[in-house]
Amino acid sequence: MSQDLELLIALQETDRQLAECQTKTRQFAIERERIESEFQHHIAAYTTAQTNLDAVRRRLRDLESDLVHFQSQFAKYTADLQRVRNQREYETAIREIDTAKKSVAQCESKIAEARAEAAKLEAEVALHAPEIEKRRAETDAALAENARAEAAYLAEVERIRVRRREMETKLSKTWLTNYTRVAKLRGGHVMAQVINGTCSACRMRLRPQVYSLVRQGIGIHTCDSCGRILFYRPEGSATASAEQVAAAGADS
Repeated sequence: MSQDLELLIALQETDRQLAECQTKTRQFAIERERIESEFQHHIAAYTTAQTNLDAVRRRLRDLESDLVHFQSQFAKYTADLQRVRNQREYETAIREIDTAKKSVAQCESKIAEARAEAAKLEAEVALHAPEIEKRRAETDAALAENARAEAAYLAEVERIRVRRREMETKLSKTWLTNYTRVAKLRGGHVMAQVINGTCSACRMRLRPQVYSLVRQGIGIHTCDSCGRILFYRPEGSATASAEQVAAAGADS
């Protein structure tokens, strides 16, 4: 088999590996999402309690601010009572004092309820906190391991890409262009082995002259039916493994 054909076969195998790499690279991101999603699922009760606690604390601050306002009104109206000059002013002051007093009482009641609710939620958050810290540490460790594995894998992918670029430099421009064209047309499946005079990709029988030339390894030929680049290995010889094919391309 010619050097160009060996290189094309090696290039095909390398591109197959790179296609698989794209899938596996996406899997690292999917795994990170799964790890984080599992963590969020386990801390759902804690997250809900913490969210509710934050809301209650905000409500409590608003109520305490309202209480200060109502107490200030009560004090003002009580002082105004000492300065009334007639019955009408007296009655007005009494009504204002009564209204302010009721507002203070209602606000104090709501504050007591909010404080009780906050205390309950604080206890719930405190109960979950140790488990959450443990799960967060486990999740962070899993994410770090994922990142390390991805970095190592991407380094290997880059080595494959370097090997592919080296193969390209050894191929003639004409055949590299043909390879690229067929790859686009056939979804990356460029090479087809000839078995018993038939293209293994499309199952079409080759013309006798083409079959003879392919068997002899003279030139580079394409299938008249599917356009893939043909190669032949003697009957009885095993088809080269992925590692052998890649090595042949790298060493050629």
